[in-house]
Amino acid sequence: MIKHYLKIEITRKHVKTAVIVLLLLNAAPVFSEEQAKNLSLPNEVTIQELLQIVREKSPRYALTRNQIEQAQAEVVAADVLPNPKVSYGRYDQAGGRRNTQFDGPSQQNITVEVPLLLAGQRGARKEAAERRVEVAEADVKTQYNQLIRNTWQLFAQLLAGQQRVAVLEDANRELERLQSIITGKENAGTASRYDVMRINQEVQSLKARLENVHTDNASTVGEMSVLLGFPNWKPQVKGVLAPIGVAADVKALWLQAEQNNPELESARRETIAADSGLERARRERWPVPSLLAGTAFTDQPYGNTTFVGVSVDLPIFDRGQGGMARASAEKHASELKQELLLASTKQELQRAVDVLISRRKTLAKFEHSVLEPLPTLKQMAEDAYRLGQTGLLELLDSSRSSTEIKLNHLELLIGEIEAELDTLMASGLLANSLEELK
Repeated sequence: MIKHYLKIEITRKHVKTAVIVLLLLNAAPVFSEEQAKNLSLPNEVTIQELLQIVREKSPRYALTRNQIEQAQAEVVAADVLPNPKVSYGRYDQAGGRRNTQFDGPSQQNITVEVPLLLAGQRGARKEAAERRVEVAEADVKTQYNQLIRNTWQLFAQLLAGQQRVAVLEDANRELERLQSIITGKENAGTASRYDVMRINQEVQSLKARLENVHTDNASTVGEMSVLLGFPNWKPQVKGVLAPIGVAADVKALWLQAEQNNPELESARRETIAADSGLERARRERWPVPSLLAGTAFTDQPYGNTTFVGVSVDLPIFDRGQGGMARASAEKHASELKQELLLASTKQELQRAVDVLISRRKTLAKFEHSVLEPLPTLKQMAEDAYRLGQTGLLELLDSSRSSTEIKLNHLELLIGEIEAELDTLMASGLLANSLEELK
């Protein structure tokens, strides 16, 4: 007899893969350059407007949120019942002595197999998948906070860069004014050719420095566009470069961090998800029985029989030891991660606060002792040069010192703002600070 056998089997894995692919195709954001232009991005932004763009329009954040959709697809797949299997077979006599007087004897059979999840596997799978959705939500919030922090830092750097341009342009105008004074003194015979060449050299050096600052600002703008995922967006920023005003209280900030830090929340949810994964592994240890029903019939002469039965794996060798071991290891890893993250976050918060306090003191001292007397010192140096009490080198040194002091003040401001952002990041209050900005 020759057996012609056809087996139709659509497994749960195929259904799961198809569901994920369909959801990703519908959800994944793809932004071409033309679409980015249609977003109507402004040419100038404040920090409030920029962070609103991050949340509502940024392809980077849209891609981050897609992690939640992927996790939700796993919930859909986990809730799907396993498909039944249909088997068909046919027997034809190929040789030998026939047992009947009729030509073409054959036998055909059809069997339906339905898996039965009697040990609660479906509920355990769905529960574990739902816990992973919660982990994905916390992870997305963590990545969103990091995106906010990086965007805010670039905004502050770009704002400081624009103010550096203003400082250098003021210094350039001042040097050009001094250049005209020295040229006039040379024409009057009271200034040497060296003084003229020296001031001209100083002017050209400052212009080169100004061009370099413009290049740095263009680089920062490009970095911010790449970070947010917008092609060819080159905004200018507007606002006042000033500290955010974060309270440097470690105890109060740690209490906030325990409740609001998204990384700590993600670690807690991972531990809960690991417990669900362990329960799922326990349920999966039970073999899945299948109910079988079918029919077999012959022709020439015609005959028909029915068949009902049950099939089940015998857990002799594989009793789910591997799945239990993996689930136990994942749970242990999640517990270790939570402990480590708790300690490291507390240390990071302490470090950020210490740096913030130090930078805040340095800035206050600098503004009081160095920045406030600057206009008086500048006027004194110019008056002394006009009266012939000092030479050109002293006057240029005074001009350079004034410019460097202003630039140093900007660096100190950036340092304090970055320390505040680190503190907000560690305490989990970065999202709350956005609400205060509104």
